[in-house]
Amino acid sequence: MSLLVQDIIQMGEKQLIEAGIDNPRGDAEEIYCNLMHVDRAKFFMEWSEPAADRTCEQFFDMIARRAKHEPLQYIVGIQGFLNLAIKVQPGVLIPRLDTEIVANTACEVYKQKKGDTVLEIGCGSGAIAITMAKEVRAKVTAVDINPLACELTKENASHNGVKVDVLCGDMFEPVKKKKYHMIISNPPYIRSDEIAGLMPEVRDFEPVEALDGGPDGLLYYRRIAEGAPEHFKKGGTLILEIGDDQAEDVAAILEDTGVFSDIQVGKDMTGKNRAIVASYTGK
Repeated sequence: MSLLVQDIIQMGEKQLIEAGIDNPRGDAEEIYCNLMHVDRAKFFMEWSEPAADRTCEQFFDMIARRAKHEPLQYIVGIQGFLNLAIKVQPGVLIPRLDTEIVANTACEVYKQKKGDTVLEIGCGSGAIAITMAKEVRAKVTAVDINPLACELTKENASHNGVKVDVLCGDMFEPVKKKKYHMIISNPPYIRSDEIAGLMPEVRDFEPVEALDGGPDGLLYYRRIAEGAPEHFKKGGTLILEIGDDQAEDVAAILEDTGVFSDIQVGKDMTGKNRAIVASYTGK
């Protein structure tokens, strides 16, 4: 007798419970919906229908991956980000809910300022760059040192119907002497000695180079503060994602350059510090 959809969902949930997965039922349902390309309404309509043998095989293969704590997003290949569907893959950092605050902040600041050119340093899957290109029609250049990230950003830009100029290289090197009205970055900012204590989904599967911000977590903020000034047009704006305990340190790094002012801290939906916005006051 064939297994019903409800049977395989319950079996998948049980396997995930035993593996210590936080949201076993939700993950099992999302895996099925993604596998079968159905929304929640159709999923519940199929609840009492037989599941094909091939469907069962693929479903339990995906459940086995999740039971090993592989991130759900890598398994289903997609992550929602604001109004976008962003493709994700192993080897590239998964976009976070925290980063939506940074993207929204950048869009709001962009609307208030003159100028249309934006540079993102460390684009990952392209979520911020594509949001700005789509929501405020910014002319965005996105840079990442990871070739996988660069290709994924190109794919996501095409998938979401926008143009983003993607360059592969370290920090500001690929843009040569070009200047921009806005520079954005969500750099690695986790302290090196904290990496081992991260949840296994992050520690064991996401690229460590996209997480590790050096011994104090501030390595890339210093590099950005040093390199950004020569790439700003007059009156430019710098927007950075930060760890919730890094606002004072990052603000101090920017202040020490002598070319940033009006430094403001933005908070996420839980009230934690999440973004730094600074005005470039150099020539």
